[in-house]
Amino acid sequence: MYGHHTWHLGAWLSLIIIVALLIAVFEVWMIVDAAINKKISDKAKVWWIVGMLIVHPFVAIAYFFTDHRKR
Repeated sequence: MYGHHTWHLGAWLSLIIIVALLIAVFEVWMIVDAAINKKISDKAKVWWIVGMLIVHPFVAIAYFFTDHRKR
């Protein structure tokens, strides 16, 4: 019975790691996108990037649905 629970925990940990990696990749993508986005001001770029670094992934999601689409 112990082995079954260990596998179950391992599966959950694997899922959590995969989701965390996907979120990290999304955030890096949005940070790079904000940095090279010519449609937003330099001040907006700074605010977006600082926000993504501090309050990630919520700011990255907000950027995706707002200024990312301006590209």
